[in-house]
Amino acid sequence: MRLFLTFFFGLLFWQISAQDVSDTKQIFQKIDSLIILNPVRARDLVGYVKKNNQNYEIINRCNRLLVQAYYYENNYNDAFQEIIQTEDYQNANGIIFYRNILYSAGIKKFDFSTNYKQNSLIKLNEEIITANELIIQGARDKALRKISDVLTKVHSENAHTFRDSFSSLLINLDEKSWMSKFPEFRIPVLKILSYYSSDTEFDIFKKKFFPADISDEWLAKTKIQIDNTTNFQLRTIYYNFLQDYYFDREDVSNYVLITDERNEHIAKNNKAIMQARSQWVYLTEVKHNEEYLFAKKRDASGLIGLVFLSCIVLLILVVKVQQEKQKNKRYLLLSNKIKTNSVKKKETQVISENVKLILLERLEKLESKNFFLDPNISIQTLAKKLDSNSKYVSDVINTYKKKNFTAYINEMRIQYIKQKLNNELVYRTYKIKYLAEESGFSSHSVFSSVFKSIEGISPAQYIQLLK
Repeated sequence: MRLFLTFFFGLLFWQISAQDVSDTKQIFQKIDSLIILNPVRARDLVGYVKKNNQNYEIINRCNRLLVQAYYYENNYNDAFQEIIQTEDYQNANGIIFYRNILYSAGIKKFDFSTNYKQNSLIKLNEEIITANELIIQGARDKALRKISDVLTKVHSENAHTFRDSFSSLLINLDEKSWMSKFPEFRIPVLKILSYYSSDTEFDIFKKKFFPADISDEWLAKTKIQIDNTTNFQLRTIYYNFLQDYYFDREDVSNYVLITDERNEHIAKNNKAIMQARSQWVYLTEVKHNEEYLFAKKRDASGLIGLVFLSCIVLLILVVKVQQEKQKNKRYLLLSNKIKTNSVKKKETQVISENVKLILLERLEKLESKNFFLDPNISIQTLAKKLDSNSKYVSDVINTYKKKNFTAYINEMRIQYIKQKLNNELVYRTYKIKYLAEESGFSSHSVFSSVFKSIEGISPAQYIQLLK
């Protein structure tokens, strides 16, 4: 009887679990079909699955889909918040998507988990990003070679992983007008488009690059999709397409209307990105502080044992130190004599005026390259850059710049960031911490202190005066 009951309830539990897995799979299929055209609705379904599931892999997949939906809605703030909270637990696909969102917002440095740095998918995605950078830099031949090489490694089974990477690549190709100027890009672009034949966004790209395929029926169908979509990024691509479409047909009235709508759309996107970049600096700083506190608590117990052991070692060392003390006195006297003679020799060294002028010329060349923005710059590293020694470099700075090394570096950093604030309005929206990092300071408190000592007011007050 007991065996029968065990079998019965086991079978019942298995059926219930199988039903739950089946239901979750169906919901994920629904989410995948919705997320491009209706990310808001997809996000609601993701929230439902996440609330009613405890499976580790399902939760991580939900987190990635939430970030994806936020990004498509142009909600960078919530996307970045979710990335900070979940990136340590993501698989390679999640890390790739997080990387692409940050890249789209201009955040090009993203230190994902070292466990994934050798992952083949992540490495391949980095190659696509490299191709993007080559396009932006205008390196046409290198970009073509890189894209062709990447496409030999991408196949239909893993293409979905690189969807947004390829989307950025096509946007950059369009902005450079390389498809119309250089026919050699047609074959790799057609191959990329073939991976996403049922994707509305890539269908728009196809019509943009190959306008002969445009029909009135397609235009009407696509307009209905865009009118009903909650995907902000998709709408942007559509507006770019329409602007070129009306321009080519010399349809002035529609061209003006769509240009105004597109410009308003892009302004919203730029504003969202700007706010999110400032938030990213804050979020990463908070996370680092939390990790530091956790490590501090974890090491507290080990510290107690270490102190006890250190006391024992210290007692042993005290005995040995006493034994060596007398012996060291004789060596100390000899060492002092050697140092005194060395100092006297150094003091007799005189830098010729010709050497000073050569060093000054080299120094001013480095100034034009903003060497002072390196937060780790020191008199020693500067001397190495100038092929000299720290004493000569210090002498040149004191003689011609009328200040010591620290004051010299700090003043150039403050002048640099003042020029940015005066000439580039976007810098006035950045947090003080970002301005500190941008000008080479290791902390915003040091930056604020130096800025006030030089300008007489704090950075925040200076920005307020500019506004």
